[in-house]
Amino acid sequence: MAFWLTLECKDCSSQDSTKPSVAVTTLWFPIEVPLTDDVKKLEVFLDATKKRQPTNPEQYIEMQRALRFVSKKLIELIQDRNVPLFAKAEAEYINASVMLLGNDGADAQQQTFERFRVYLKEKASIEFVDIQMAILAGQNLEQLADPTLAKQAYRAFAAIFWEKDPEQFKDIIAMLESNARRLDFPGNPFPLNSSTMSGEDFNIESYRGKYVLVYFWESGARACEQEHPYMLSVYNKYKDKGFEIVGIGLDEKKGVALAFIQRLQIPWVNLWESRKNGVSKVMETFGVSAVPTSFLIDKSGKVITIEARGLLLGKALEKLLPDEVVPSDLPKK
Repeated sequence: MAFWLTLECKDCSSQDSTKPSVAVTTLWFPIEVPLTDDVKKLEVFLDATKKRQPTNPEQYIEMQRALRFVSKKLIELIQDRNVPLFAKAEAEYINASVMLLGNDGADAQQQTFERFRVYLKEKASIEFVDIQMAILAGQNLEQLADPTLAKQAYRAFAAIFWEKDPEQFKDIIAMLESNARRLDFPGNPFPLNSSTMSGEDFNIESYRGKYVLVYFWESGARACEQEHPYMLSVYNKYKDKGFEIVGIGLDEKKGVALAFIQRLQIPWVNLWESRKNGVSKVMETFGVSAVPTSFLIDKSGKVITIEARGLLLGKALEKLLPDEVVPSDLPKK
């Protein structure tokens, strides 16, 4: 199942554009963690800290570390799992630890994964926040140089949800398993068989002997449109030198996708597969749950990298085409 994240202002449609806007500045004061064994004071601090609104990564990390420290202290002080505050503190500890996965060392990352796995397995019932944390844990672990722990996490969480209720959680199970498959692709063949927007059969084998960027997109995603100019500059420069792009449109309606292609005058081939319940076969096969997603394929048909967006594409092509000059800057808006 594909999970699409859209951020929007709930009140934007009702705002009066003729009135001047007012900038709201939230002051940020350093977090002073209370050094106390008073459970009530620690709970008050926990609740107050959760309401903070960080505006930069440093503040966000400071906030999560404070939440993790205090929730761990509460767990140690209470000890009794039957106490409601214990469950609250444990959930906060797990959440903060997952949020900090990318900022911890390898040992701490392994420990966080193991503790979260046990936490999920022992829970009597799975809540929506647990699903969110499972997805986020995998995504944060994907940012590490070695994807081994991310793959392990995706598969472990999928197995737990299957044990809990395979029917209720079938969509999230499919998503987690497909994410793990996506991470398995580097160094392996990319078996892409589909249909073009005009209904013709397409097999990526027809591009054997070329470097190919397989690019998953959706017309409503602003990031896809922003990335297009740079991709086009790379394509125009190297299309006659052994480089191709294959786009895969993920819009619900083909007409919307075709309009996007026409508006941006996209010159490379674009594929289309019908979607059922928001998901197409190609999305499940390659573990695509967000756009844009890009795979770079080598001349033998094997995946070089699953991180080929923007300048990462340019850097990869610099190594593959050392005798050519690859654009090094994104076009100015």
